[in-house]
Amino acid sequence: MNRKFLVPALSVLLLGGFATFAQDKPVEKTVDKKVTTSSGTAKSTDHSVVGTVKSFVAGKTIKVLVGKKSHTFKLNSKDVGTTVDPSVAVGVKVKVVESKDANGIKTLTITPAS
Repeated sequence: MNRKFLVPALSVLLLGGFATFAQDKPVEKTVDKKVTTSSGTAKSTDHSVVGTVKSFVAGKTIKVLVGKKSHTFKLNSKDVGTTVDPSVAVGVKVKVVESKDANGIKTLTITPAS
């Protein structure tokens, strides 16, 4: 009698576990926006990735694994404003957002992903 309940219970637990892993997919997307100003129309771009930090050298570079692809970002570029959350470390899931606003100002923001 216990076997009748054991197999369905294990099946539900395993399928629930796989569903949890399926929701944790890596994300990469780019959003282009047009902004109208007094001097005309300008374009701003946001590129974001969500993945796991594979290597991190504070103030220099970060490598993020997104699915099977890795992305490397320079943290010490002079023409990019960079913000890195202090809790970012190897093995942590992060969201990296590269932005370029309508005035051409570039920013890089790295925060833990939830």
